[in-house]
Amino acid sequence: MSVASSPSRSLNISKISKSIKASVTKDVMFTLVNSLWRIISGPVTLVFIPLFLTSQVQGFWYTFISLAALTVFADLGFTTIVTQFAAHEYARLTFNAETGLFEGETNDIKRIGSLLRFVFKWSVSVGAVGFPVILSVGFLMFRGKGGNVNWPLPWCVYVLSSGLSFTTQSVLSFFEGCSQIAAIEKNKFVSAIASTIATLTFLYFGFNLYSLAFAAFIAAAINIGMLYFRFGKLIAQMVTESKGYIVNWKTDFLNLIWRYAISWSSGYFIFQIYTPLMFQFHGPAEAGKVGISMALASAAFSISYVWMYVANPKLNMYASTRNWKAMDKLFIKNLSLSLITFSLGAILVLSILYFYGDAFKFFHRFLGFVPMLILLLAWFFQIIINGLAVYLRAHKKEPLVVVSVALAIYIGITTLLITKYLPPKYLFLGFLTAVLWGLPVVAWIFVKKRKEWHV
Repeated sequence: MSVASSPSRSLNISKISKSIKASVTKDVMFTLVNSLWRIISGPVTLVFIPLFLTSQVQGFWYTFISLAALTVFADLGFTTIVTQFAAHEYARLTFNAETGLFEGETNDIKRIGSLLRFVFKWSVSVGAVGFPVILSVGFLMFRGKGGNVNWPLPWCVYVLSSGLSFTTQSVLSFFEGCSQIAAIEKNKFVSAIASTIATLTFLYFGFNLYSLAFAAFIAAAINIGMLYFRFGKLIAQMVTESKGYIVNWKTDFLNLIWRYAISWSSGYFIFQIYTPLMFQFHGPAEAGKVGISMALASAAFSISYVWMYVANPKLNMYASTRNWKAMDKLFIKNLSLSLITFSLGAILVLSILYFYGDAFKFFHRFLGFVPMLILLLAWFFQIIINGLAVYLRAHKKEPLVVVSVALAIYIGITTLLITKYLPPKYLFLGFLTAVLWGLPVVAWIFVKKRKEWHV
């Protein structure tokens, strides 16, 4: 017996379809194109690494990446605050695409120009102090464990590239706040293509760790060039008009950054501690398995989180204008799309590992089905936590400091004990159990603060 579709059901489907189409703005489209490239390039790179690197070099490769993530201690949430402050200032301006300049009250243009000056000076100063420290940490960790692996010079080049990228990303975060996400994603797309091609080419010709270092340097150089090409005229306008105009941004930032600093520092232990610990206790080969598995899970997360990424500037603008209804609607819709996208990607990854994990030697370079299941489950709940945090931070406040520290301490201790005493397949149990108890706490804070602030 057939059942005809009811008009109301057809109407609901039509509404959902229109809602999704409306969500695909130019920002979303270019971000998704960039993410689509990552969908293509990520797996290809993951194939090339086991094919052209030994298990030892693979371990150094991913430990390089994890140690370079110590950038978080130089950033300390600065780039996120930059986006928020820029969005709040830009709410009173418009961007003229034909002239490539801001339009609005002269005083507002001077304010946002002085903010750009501050962002650049701060990032250069912090980078000059922070990245030599990161370089030294790497030398201390790798010394005596390299064997025949040539790591010192590639490590130096890679850290230098990370320093250049840090300053560039700080400026790009400023323009993200000014609703220039589409243009920024175009820049990232060009640099991502160049980086991937360079990585694969260098790997093919046997450059080993130099492949990672040189590709990172090329990407940093292209990002700097594209930043000047796309925003050079706008930067000149802001720098010229804000000359001599003083705003005490340092005080405003310091009032907020200490909270972000704690949260961002905690983030390193939540997301990046696994590969260095495995390197320390089980050697480069096991660290390589952890690193490449983390890269796979992180790729799924990054692709799905596009929806929240593109919503962030608008969430800040809605908070600035106190348009709570629009803010809630955008948040719920984009967080839902992120969770759906991640779930589809996780199912695909787990299906491949379950059916083909033992059949091909290639997959032996990864952790198995069980640790990947644990890791992907943890990331699913982490998407919700991240989404709630983005919503709260749009109010230029950071109420999750204590939770972040508690999660970091818990994950750091449990992961250290697991790495030392249990098989590698249980490595991510600390991460999963942390988000399982952390999510209800964050949700409670979210409900409480939303009610308190939206009056």
